[in-house]
Amino acid sequence: MTPAGISALAFTLTLNDEERAQLVNVLEQALHDKEIENHRTDSITYRQHVQHEEALLRGLLDKLRQP
Repeated sequence: MTPAGISALAFTLTLNDEERAQLVNVLEQALHDKEIENHRTDSITYRQHVQHEEALLRGLLDKLRQP
């Protein structure tokens, strides 16, 4: 289920091995940064937002790591 005003969009992205590896590296760094941000955040509301972003990044990484 998507929030109001946001439509679900499925598409196929074709990447070569080098592009895929680079995208995984970028996402892993972004996830690492979010984990640090989560740890340093005092606001419960903002922490929930950061945790949601972490979950999205983990999901993307899981999809990219599938054979």
